[in-house]
Amino acid sequence: GGRGGRYAASNYQVVEVLAGGAAAVLEWKLETGRTHQIRVHSQHLGHPIIGDETYGGVGKGAVFQIARHTGAAHVSLVRQAIAAIARPALHAKTLGFTHPATGEELFFSSDI
Repeated sequence: GGRGGRYAASNYQVVEVLAGGAAAVLEWKLETGRTHQIRVHSQHLGHPIIGDETYGGVGKGAVFQIARHTGAAHVSLVRQAIAAIARPALHAKTLGFTHPATGEELFFSSDI
């Protein structure tokens, strides 16, 4: 589907709802491993990753989407929080793949 890109499949579940429903912590499980897959799929769902300049998670849209649920008085605080992150708010807790040369299954984990 989409604009001629390669097939990519992602599954996700909400772990925690934040900011009155304007944001959430999600757990993603990928069936494929395409470049920027989670970022692209989040944008396609209309909920880009906070702090993601490339896929729409910064700027007025992101700030007001969150502030709309938390109250107009929080616009400045939300803007500061997004700027402080200074990168997409995306963390790989577990990453696994097959080594291309040895065929060994490799897995790595890192808590936030």
